[in-house]
Amino acid sequence: MRHQQLLDAVTDGVQRVEDLAQALGISPSTVRRGLTELEQAGKVVRTHGGAVPAITGTELSWTQKSLRNAQPKRQIAAFAAGLVRDDDVVLLDAGSTTTFIAERLAGRSGPTVVTTGLGPMTALHDAEGIELIVVGGRVRRRRGSMVGDYARGVLDRITADIAFIGADGYVPGRGVNCPGPELAAVKELQMRSARRTVVVADSSKVGRTEFAHWAVVPGPHELVTDDGLPEDARGALDADPGCIPHVVPATGSPGAAGAADRPQERGTPWN
Repeated sequence: MRHQQLLDAVTDGVQRVEDLAQALGISPSTVRRGLTELEQAGKVVRTHGGAVPAITGTELSWTQKSLRNAQPKRQIAAFAAGLVRDDDVVLLDAGSTTTFIAERLAGRSGPTVVTTGLGPMTALHDAEGIELIVVGGRVRRRRGSMVGDYARGVLDRITADIAFIGADGYVPGRGVNCPGPELAAVKELQMRSARRTVVVADSSKVGRTEFAHWAVVPGPHELVTDDGLPEDARGALDADPGCIPHVVPATGSPGAAGAADRPQERGTPWN
């Protein structure tokens, strides 16, 4: 049994031994052994009949994440939404920045939005001009994302014009850093299911490698980030031939809207 799958299930709210065994297709005794080992590693706290996540975990909920660097994320979202045409099929990953993109798209008429995230789903629920398709699957409540075989089965049957992918970390030439293998698998499939891939990540995420799992970006892609990038991150982006960076102002200063509409071209000076 993979301990990460068990930990993901506990984090998502499946916390009784019997329910965990049914959800993962393993025996209760295997679940108990796994929970004991996760408790020894400081990942869960055992309870009568099950376990709960340890409060020391590093993965933030999507609502917590929305409060971090909110202004740069909104600037990134404004630029990203401007890339969408009215007849596009759009894949929106789960996450705080993609939720801000959904809020921008809510007033549009014509696009079809396919999402794996509870945040984008909520933002577009009442958007009459948007055809909204929710992928479905097992919900990772803390992350607000849909994962698992059902989600992958739906994404296998979709071809989108553009996919916006959120990131806990992004490394040029390496990919998107993720807190779990199921999240990485869904992100990879979303990218493979789109003609155009756009990673949306504020500058604090570029170069971050906090977690052990990676979603490999399958080919040329774009990155929308803000102008708070340190010099080494800018150099790494310039050195990656597979990435086209778009850099927007981190704050809505005078003239920022116009600047956000202009992509940062490779080989030109950074602002």
